[in-house]
Amino acid sequence: MKVRREQKRLLAAEIGAAILQGDYRPGEWLRQIDLEEAFAAKRFEVRGALAQLAASGMVAHVENRGYRVAQPDMNVVREMLAIRILLEVEAATQALPNIGQTELERIKEAQRAFEEAVARGSKADQANTNATFHDEIYRHASNQSLARLIVEIRNRARPGPIALWPSYADLQRSAAHHVEIVAAIEARDVEALVAAIRRHVAESGANYPARNHSPIAGRSEASG
Repeated sequence: MKVRREQKRLLAAEIGAAILQGDYRPGEWLRQIDLEEAFAAKRFEVRGALAQLAASGMVAHVENRGYRVAQPDMNVVREMLAIRILLEVEAATQALPNIGQTELERIKEAQRAFEEAVARGSKADQANTNATFHDEIYRHASNQSLARLIVEIRNRARPGPIALWPSYADLQRSAAHHVEIVAAIEARDVEALVAAIRRHVAESGANYPARNHSPIAGRSEASG
């Protein structure tokens, strides 16, 4: 990734943005020579930027080895996902009576936007349309503080700066979960909606950092 060098005080922000958009995954080593080339920067500038990112917690410094993108604490990930399930089930249950045909069409549009991003979009497009789909549902909850808290918990629970799916198959599974959620809303089936929300949060490949490790269920196969 070649970029024009900006003022050196922005380098940490540029590297941080690259991490946010998924150019570097959790646990990946950040070789200074590679960063110098990618960001057209000098060695001392890269070192300074990495030190800033380490101070913010976005990267971790390993003595005598270098810097790597911070890995999530899996205990925290598990706990946050369990909280997410409780909150999102409650929000969806509250939202259902307030979703009429007009609201349902907007939810379907958000579902189709995610499917389009799965097929042709960037990682950022996929993350943003996924979040929009859920927000389009939860914004109809009667408790709007709950809807806002879900966004906060979602960001804290995520094992990376943006939602990243391990594979295209995981993305397709998430898209299929969305279809199930929409079908439950359209059928006004609370039990089916609750089950679909639980399954989606617990199994989504975007909610854990490595394949073959589901933080909720401990499944041997990643789902998303």
